[in-house]
Amino acid sequence: MIRLDITRQKALVQSTALSKTAKAIKNQIESKIKSSPFNETQHLSITIQDHPIERFFTRFFDIPEEIINADIKTNFTRAYMENGQLKAKKYEFSDTFTGNQLTELQEHTHNSNDKNSFIYKLAEKINKAIEE
Repeated sequence: MIRLDITRQKALVQSTALSKTAKAIKNQIESKIKSSPFNETQHLSITIQDHPIERFFTRFFDIPEEIINADIKTNFTRAYMENGQLKAKKYEFSDTFTGNQLTELQEHTHNSNDKNSFIYKLAEKINKAIEE
């Protein structure tokens, strides 16, 4: 399981990306998400069920990783002040993608501009939520 939290403000980005894969996901997502509105704080919590044992066996037996699907669950929260009151909107996204995308991220060969990429789809959903 891969967990990642990102908090964004106008001039600050905090993250809990510790593993190589989580750092790569963080960098890809940050490059795709539009900038934060002035008086808004955004919190992005990502949980990926990456099935590491199954992925290990596919590499061990030279089976393509595309047969293993990883699941992503994302909570995106926007907190902002409106008329002197703190308000928040919460969005939940979930998706399934092929496990080879995680390996490509580790090897820095993942193309996040591909419309089938889970990072591209996630960034599109977040950008749509920011525009609301």
